[in-house]
Formats: sequence, structure tokens, C-alpha cells
Amino acid sequence: MRRRSYAVWWNDGNGPRHAGKLEVGALHVLLSGNGSGRLAVPLNDVTSVDYVRGELQVRRLGAEVLRIGTLDAPGALLEVNDLLRRAA
Repeated sequence: MRRRSYAVWWNDGNGPRHAGKLEVGALHVLLSGNGSGRLAVPLNDVTSVDYVRGELQVRRLGAEVLRIGTLDAPGALLEVNDLLRRAA
């Protein structure tokens, strides 16, 4: 799978909201932003992905729900949704 990059915001559980980029690789999703905002999510840990009211809700093994929203072009989040569903 070729790596793709998207401009997003994300919120891991009740933690702070971060802005940066999301990259989908063959084995993981990497969220990275300015400062301490960095999160790697192994695709094997993703149990479900739902598109709810303009954001993705990613459920993972042993972790809180990861919420992801787009800062990119319209439709980018739906593309990420499809990529995650196929990869997980």
C-alpha cells in the first residue's frame, strides 16, 4: 500500500485536540502534529471505524475512542474511512 497523507485534527479519548497530518501506511496510521501531538495506531488494533457527524470514530483494542476530523479537502475523511476499513 502506498502511503497517503491528509490534514486532520484528532482527539484521543478525553485528551487535547491536536492538528497535523494523518498518514496511512501498510501496518499503521501515524498522526503527527506540532509539539507533543504524535500517535501511531497499528492497523491490527483497529476494531471498527465509523463516520459520525463529520468525524471518524476509530475504536481500538484496549484504548479509548480516537476521533479524527478533516482539515483537508471535502471528501478526504470519507477516503480515510474507506482506507481504514479495508486495512483493518
